[in-house]
Amino acid sequence: MKVESLIYNRNNLKIGFKPVLAFLFFEGEQKEIAKSCYEELKSLNPDIEVVGVNGKGGNVSNQIPFIITKEQISVLVFDCNHFFVKVFDVLDTEKLKSDFIKEYSVYKNSTSIIFFPFKYDTNNFLDFIQDEENMHNIYGGVYATTNEIGCFYNGEFYVNKLISVFFNRDMIEFFSVAIHGWRPIGIPFKVTKSHKNIVYELENEPALKVIEEYIGEIKQENIDKFLHPFCVNHKEDVSLASIKKINRENNSIEFFKYIYEEEKIQITIPINQKKMMKLIEKELQNIKCDGLFMFSCIGRYAYYKDLLEFEIEKVSDYLKVPFAGFLTYGEIGSNQIHTKSILQNQTMNLIFFKEIK
Repeated sequence: MKVESLIYNRNNLKIGFKPVLAFLFFEGEQKEIAKSCYEELKSLNPDIEVVGVNGKGGNVSNQIPFIITKEQISVLVFDCNHFFVKVFDVLDTEKLKSDFIKEYSVYKNSTSIIFFPFKYDTNNFLDFIQDEENMHNIYGGVYATTNEIGCFYNGEFYVNKLISVFFNRDMIEFFSVAIHGWRPIGIPFKVTKSHKNIVYELENEPALKVIEEYIGEIKQENIDKFLHPFCVNHKEDVSLASIKKINRENNSIEFFKYIYEEEKIQITIPINQKKMMKLIEKELQNIKCDGLFMFSCIGRYAYYKDLLEFEIEKVSDYLKVPFAGFLTYGEIGSNQIHTKSILQNQTMNLIFFKEIK
């Protein structure tokens, strides 16, 4: 398997091999640049499969500059076998589930890289899919839609579609690491009443009242800046959940991901740059891979842009492999302990891949 990353800006497509699969990470305003890149890729190989996704807010690469906007897009190209691409409509949830399971079972052992549209129920999809046997290798990101552009496949732009690249896991191994940079502090509160992504009660008391008695009034401008991610503890697994909005009429808190009863949540504080770099080194020290996808929450970029650029550089320097990705509205992947992939918030998901010799 061969992999290369590049930053494309019209008529500069130089690849050291004949690509058979390409991922384009672009912004909605870059439609013409994405189309130009697609046409150049097709000139190199008429049979190439090209998948793209709208990274509203920026895209990432191991190439400089690490966070790409404006007139450039991030590209990751492969020369590999044992994959196929499918596009699914998300408007019919039940059909989406059944169709996805059917395609996932084409290979005895599959890994799926998916791009899911924002504003649709990613949690519901992941919960259902991963109740099925051997459906735990799903990674990806949630994308936004701008200018009626959400994702891309072989020359066509789409909205309200899920794009999945299915890989044969017997030929290419995938694994992930989740890094966020927030540290839980204080009392963990048990969720005693919730429905999907809305928490009504903590410790049998109104959820918003409990939290505001602990940290003070939650203001909308702080929610907009993603300043209130909560640590969610589920058995031995830990993830982050950001507040979407609050409801003072019933004292509930709505999050960007499902919060289940019996889970515990804690407030968090950001760690400093020095600790973040040590954390990245610790997570990467034993990693051997041919390349990776980086899906990092746009909320992290909004909160501490400089650190985000620095950590991308750190990953690049440490691993010295090609990678690309985008700033997401939700990250799909597993933590180190959790066997299932979950929807995460305020997190950098690194999805590593390597050819099985």
